[in-house]
Amino acid sequence: MDKKYTRREFLKRGVVAGGTAVLGSSFSFGILSAKNPKIELTFSTMFPTSYFWTPVAQRWTKYVEEKSNGEVKFKFFHSGQLFKAKAELPALQRGEIDVSIPNANYQSGTIPGSDVGALPFLLRDEDDAWHVIQEGLWDIGLKDKWLRKGIKVLAECPGGMYQFGNLRHEIKGPDDVKGLIWAVSSKAHAKAIEVLGGSPTFMSSGRLYTAFQRKTIDGCLRPYLTYTGRKLYEVMQYLTVANVGNYTILLAFNNKKFNSLPKDIQQLLQTSAQKWAEWSFEGVKETKRSALKVFKEHGMKVHILDDTAFNEFKNRLTSVYEWWVKQVPDGQKYIDFIESHHLKR
Repeated sequence: MDKKYTRREFLKRGVVAGGTAVLGSSFSFGILSAKNPKIELTFSTMFPTSYFWTPVAQRWTKYVEEKSNGEVKFKFFHSGQLFKAKAELPALQRGEIDVSIPNANYQSGTIPGSDVGALPFLLRDEDDAWHVIQEGLWDIGLKDKWLRKGIKVLAECPGGMYQFGNLRHEIKGPDDVKGLIWAVSSKAHAKAIEVLGGSPTFMSSGRLYTAFQRKTIDGCLRPYLTYTGRKLYEVMQYLTVANVGNYTILLAFNNKKFNSLPKDIQQLLQTSAQKWAEWSFEGVKETKRSALKVFKEHGMKVHILDDTAFNEFKNRLTSVYEWWVKQVPDGQKYIDFIESHHLKR
């Protein structure tokens, strides 16, 4: 007589074959009974449905539900329905939500080093940022810092590069930043603008359109997603593709909740997290392609920095790196890792 397996043993065989996840195999999570009790997880994000991060996250939750054959079920909340941006991470730490996709840059005050990708002109472009992450940037200490705060990082994805958008003139070199008022959202970018002779002001993306209309700011540093999502191309004239810095989005789990889950479900979540990262990065690349097309259709003048200008900016901003390392005691190792793992071209 054939050996009979319990549901849990059968599921485990579907997840692990010789110690390796086999999500695509015939055993892969297709054996659960509809009678099995569901594991219900709450996924909350500040991102609206118009930002690709939300549909990608929803796609991932459906993927996990399908691969677990319904054992895992997500309650999904978007657009800050449960918690706004600043309240989301504390809610994740407290276990009031189970999963989220926080912007790592926003947490640099409580988890130092999380904004390393935002350092100006450190990463060459989105592909470089993706490559460095895949090489293990977050595995040399950043994940451990988040874990000590009660959060397990399952995956990371570069969110897109920050570009110069403004009303006045093209930004072709460091001196073109001088004398202008720039809206920023990162301490590192504020410091960079200051060093270059501009005036930084912190401003939420929701206020940018009106600020440009009223001419209370001259320009801003934001990723493509903000320029298109907020329709800033209607109130700006110039955009320079400078790749000033990157923001990083994390697939993050309340660690206590994660550890309470069955081992095979933990394995499923960890293995499928790479799917989330890959789908998210596809969104990053598509956003760039479509944004540049929209800018040109609306008559914006788009300038792309060449390597010489990029390096000139970087050399002017060495003091920003020194300032950042003083805020992050182990920060130099993250900078060194990036510099030694750039994508070869």
